[in-house]
Amino acid sequence: MRYRKLQRALASFGVAALVLSGCSGGDETPSTPPTAAAYPIAADGSIITPSGYVFEGNFAICNQAKCGEPGPDGNAQCTCDVLSDTWTLSPVPTSSFTKLDEAGLIMSTFTTTNVTKARSVKCTGGQWADCYGALCTKNDDGTATCTCPVSKENPGEWMKYVDDCSDPDAGCGADLVSVAPLFDPPSTSFSDFVTAVKQVGASVPGIPQACPVPSND
Repeated sequence: MRYRKLQRALASFGVAALVLSGCSGGDETPSTPPTAAAYPIAADGSIITPSGYVFEGNFAICNQAKCGEPGPDGNAQCTCDVLSDTWTLSPVPTSSFTKLDEAGLIMSTFTTTNVTKARSVKCTGGQWADCYGALCTKNDDGTATCTCPVSKENPGEWMKYVDDCSDPDAGCGADLVSVAPLFDPPSTSFSDFVTAVKQVGASVPGIPQACPVPSND
């Protein structure tokens, strides 16, 4: 349902979306990268993986975004960073971003490049925003405002990133934030991303280290 909505939204701007299975901006449980032949490369330079398109470009990144209260449509407005010339995993190829830019939009995709000093917190339940593939508008301060669907029914497990494990914002219920859902069984989106980047001789940081689990003593 989520990606059908994404397809319809992108189609209105002449952008074709790849329907992905079990990918929400890279899961947090990397599995073994494939050992088969190299991933194919599209005419626009995008590396085509089973989890989406990998390329070096400009995009919004919401992995530490704070969000407002969801509206009647179930979407929240999240304030995300904008990165340039950075490796990303995206549901659409890099050529589609040109059409989005012409419409005054940018897309929220996935990377770990901006969270090298962050820590991760595993949470269960509650509500969270899933901004992967969300459409965004650029702000004058260099951020982007992204319209992200909020999950509150059967949310399962999810991961949020924080600057410091002792920060009050590290609590799972501290704010409505954009997160990465955890899948069971794990998907291969993160390992596909890493493998594609390595294929061209580059590298990307790993998933942020987890915060310690509080003791019950």
